[in-house]
Amino acid sequence: MPFNSFPKIFKKQTFLTFLISLASLPAAAVAGVMNPDISALGQVRAALTDDAGSPDQNRPTLGLGETELIFDAALNPYFRGAFTFAAGEEGFGVEEAYASMIQGLPWGLGLKAGKYRLGFGRINPVHPHAYPFLDAPRAWASLMPGGEEGFNETAVQVSDLLPTPGTWASTVSVDAIQGSSFHTEDERTRLGWLGRWSNAFLIGEKGALEAGVSGATGLDAIDAGARGYLLGADLKVKFYLSGGSQFTLQTEAALRRSHALDTATGAAPAEQREGFYGFADYRFRTRYNAGVLFEQWERSLAEGGVPGSADRAVKVFAGFAVLEESTVLRVAFEHFMPDGGPAVNTASAQLLFSMGPHKAHKF
Repeated sequence: MPFNSFPKIFKKQTFLTFLISLASLPAAAVAGVMNPDISALGQVRAALTDDAGSPDQNRPTLGLGETELIFDAALNPYFRGAFTFAAGEEGFGVEEAYASMIQGLPWGLGLKAGKYRLGFGRINPVHPHAYPFLDAPRAWASLMPGGEEGFNETAVQVSDLLPTPGTWASTVSVDAIQGSSFHTEDERTRLGWLGRWSNAFLIGEKGALEAGVSGATGLDAIDAGARGYLLGADLKVKFYLSGGSQFTLQTEAALRRSHALDTATGAAPAEQREGFYGFADYRFRTRYNAGVLFEQWERSLAEGGVPGSADRAVKVFAGFAVLEESTVLRVAFEHFMPDGGPAVNTASAQLLFSMGPHKAHKF
């Protein structure tokens, strides 16, 4: 039987088995090669929604969320490498594959190259399993190039830690990106750019503040030569309290100017949208957390948005790490208020579990 006629799931399992077997070969088998750290993260999701547009309205659902397989290792004294493979309803693929140069460049520069979640703002570079809540904010799924999968591209980044006085830490980075997230329906490559300036400060003996600004640009209508822009600002404040408790406040705002090509006229009218989210998270007794998130954003015309209108959502969430960080239980309730439509209520639960050094949750 030809390989292409095998069931898709068989090919996925075969590829996973091959990767695991390859990585588990004894280090002595190949001189100078060390086994990487290997981790697997999985999740089970349950939900109940009253969304009239859902085929499961008012019926509980149960499913397996995205599964990740992670490889990470020092390649030599100068480079580290990392691979993240993800499997979900849309299939199996490479989520991240990059190498980072951690020393050896002049002026203390850092170098990163490959496919990775770009450092736009605070939440985009973070994998969803590391959020204190269940899912990325709806505002970011709408505003970020790449949508629900996040702003994730093949890129080359150069970064530097700037000389600053006292306890102020300031980092600047510039990425040359493939640019495909700006023109998802066009297979041609047109490079884009991303830049970020982040700053961290101490607040007394038990607090820390981090603030940053980000910007990205790329061609979103190549034939019309139309360039899209994405601008953002973020702020995070964390206080370390007694008994292993922490209180975190985080907010981000983004402005996106994009174009959609009209194939009939060749024109590419501009559309400008903005949005923000903010959340408060209280972690107590090390293994528990609870918080609330609010967000507001403008939907694109392609998503059925109306100029001048805004959608809103409020979410309350809680989590519990069972004994230690390899298993986490999370629950959430969201009240989604689309402009011009009825409100939608959704209750969700998640069991997140991991094996290996990359944990589902970090204390």
